[in-house]
Amino acid sequence: PHGGTDAISIMHTADTSRSDLDLAGLMIRCSERGTEAVIVLIRTFPLRARPHVVFGKPGNETQFEATVAPPGTSILITGDATTLVSSSWQAQPDLFIRVEDGPITIRGVVALAGLQTAFKVLATSCPTQ
Repeated sequence: PHGGTDAISIMHTADTSRSDLDLAGLMIRCSERGTEAVIVLIRTFPLRARPHVVFGKPGNETQFEATVAPPGTSILITGDATTLVSSSWQAQPDLFIRVEDGPITIRGVVALAGLQTAFKVLATSCPTQ
């Protein structure tokens, strides 16, 4: 049993004027391992897919392996979200996101305003193991 930890999350929606319509946004949520970053999509990916997620602008990109979580519209970034939020994203006003899986590429931008403050509240609300 999950214990209801999925109910605690932060969601930042994609900037629709600068994003593909398939990108809904970025969610940070509690998990059994701490906090996790999830790219939320409109498009469904097969659960067996292993998409690559790239954060940042060209020349200053960070790439991550990811998995697809049920129902197929959540792309789970490997590792704890604390590292992402507290380091590479801290000084950025916008997060540039690219999800690649074979011939499919979904691009977009999520505003990070308020994420630091919300993340601190979330991190203290996550159940500890």
